[in-house]
Amino acid sequence: MPPQELTPSNSYSIFRDWDKSMKRWFTNGYKTELKNVHIDHVLNGTTCQPISLKEFQFFLQNKEHSAENLDFYFWYLGYKKRFEKLTDDEKAKSLPPKERPSPGVIYNNPKEPAAATKNDKQVAEEMEKQDQLVDQQPFREEINAIALTFFHEDSFKELNLDSYLSRYVTYYSQQTTHPDIFEEAHQHIYNILKTSSFPSFIHHGTQNIRYTFYVIEWAGVIFNFLHIPVILYYTYSHYMSRWYRLSLFWFSFFGSTSVLSGRAGFCTIRGFANFRQVPLYEFSEYKVERGSVEKFIKNGPVGLPLKHQEQSDSEQDQDKNEKRKKKKKQSLTEILDPEVLKYGRQMWWHIVIAGIIFSTIITIVGVSITNEYDIPPSPPKPV
Repeated sequence: MPPQELTPSNSYSIFRDWDKSMKRWFTNGYKTELKNVHIDHVLNGTTCQPISLKEFQFFLQNKEHSAENLDFYFWYLGYKKRFEKLTDDEKAKSLPPKERPSPGVIYNNPKEPAAATKNDKQVAEEMEKQDQLVDQQPFREEINAIALTFFHEDSFKELNLDSYLSRYVTYYSQQTTHPDIFEEAHQHIYNILKTSSFPSFIHHGTQNIRYTFYVIEWAGVIFNFLHIPVILYYTYSHYMSRWYRLSLFWFSFFGSTSVLSGRAGFCTIRGFANFRQVPLYEFSEYKVERGSVEKFIKNGPVGLPLKHQEQSDSEQDQDKNEKRKKKKKQSLTEILDPEVLKYGRQMWWHIVIAGIIFSTIITIVGVSITNEYDIPPSPPKPV
């Protein structure tokens, strides 16, 4: 199992992380980060909506189309724990592989003994004996299914591994069921989840609006910013008092906050109320009961988090019933994770403060430009 890496605790403040907010607003490709959340927090099930383990699985299934990584990750943890509980006699039937995977080694299927030195009967007897020993290994059928599911090139759940690593697992899975044959593959999948999937998931999870609301935000930007030149032109051309231009503040404020909200994918109204727009794919995927981690796949190998694995079905049902009694049913739109809430409050203040600063500058410039004391030109005299 990969070592549990935990980030040091960091606080959120309206006076901190302005550089990150600026990058989020004005740098394409920059991904939002949560200071105190690590991939292990999500995998251990300690995070809440909208960055819970269940949402992570939905994200991998529908956005990255790599849910098999999570399936294999949990299957290996569970399988390793089950293998360690076997007796020494059972373990002796499946010895660890003789070597570690290496790119310079070619792994082919086991070869039959050379027919030049042994007659056909001896070859058949040795092969039959070897097959019997392999069939007697613990979890043999499960390992065969895992090899076909995650390491066969024709499987739709084939893992994204280097070819030598896939061949290594395929080769040694025919000889032993020891969990060490999957260790390198498991570490590789963990690194993919950590360095690729997790940052994208956090970036996606901290947004509280869907794409349709982006269109509304940018429509608000156009509406508010168009009023700025109109107000300046009308008041200046009619020699009106400069104080009529104070209305520039509100149009500048709402226009600028709409720009920042659209760039950050963060609605200030929803952020203030701690709600979100649920991604559309979650409505179809949300068949797993909220607050619990069930089986991730209905067909084929199934992986469960370690803390749920030892519980029987009856115990899990009892725990669910108790949770239902103790907790009120919570909406899918509610943001529950404390780190996401802290980030949301910080982003809300950053957007509001930046909007106030921008609109104040625009208003000061607009008010300072005036011709109210100039004598308006006389209307043309009739001929």
